[in-house]
Amino acid sequence: MRNPLHHSAWKSALLLGILLSATRVVSAQALLTAQRSTEITPFAQLALVSPDWGPTNNLGYTVGIDYTHFIRSSFVQPSLEFRYTRANGVTVNERSYAGGFKLQTTVHGIHPYATILAGHGNIDFNYALPNSNYHGDNSFIFAFGGGAEFNVTSLWRLRLDVTSQSWNTGTESLSPLTLGVGIAYSLPSHFRRVQ
Repeated sequence: MRNPLHHSAWKSALLLGILLSATRVVSAQALLTAQRSTEITPFAQLALVSPDWGPTNNLGYTVGIDYTHFIRSSFVQPSLEFRYTRANGVTVNERSYAGGFKLQTTVHGIHPYATILAGHGNIDFNYALPNSNYHGDNSFIFAFGGGAEFNVTSLWRLRLDVTSQSWNTGTESLSPLTLGVGIAYSLPSHFRRVQ
């Protein structure tokens, strides 16, 4: 003969297990349906620049910031990006300020992206031309590039980047190339509930 108290205890334990599982599933579903609305991501990179002037490469840095307003159900997320690059070398020193668009997607924790930027560049010569006051120049620049960010934690990412710039100083046309490796940090952002 079955003990009714033993049977009730098993029923209660089974019901409690179902309720706890349902709570876990509901909370997981709520997390899945919450989406970021915006994200601000500052970044810093060590930069190796081929200045397209002289035989040597320059070592420098790039710092910048991305602002992303997430579009629901979009495979590619657009961002506004602003960056500053400085690289000094034996022959020339270069500085550039650029801003524009970044298009990024996510594939298994990897975030490949492409950038289209425009801005201003300065070049300073580290040698004096004989009988010349030409010590440097500047240019409006276009920059096209791309790269990828790799998740390290939920907020930190490793960043690899390549950018090709186009300069026209009036006397010279230059095409500096920048290779960068660095980090990016996603500042905590607001979440929106998706129905």
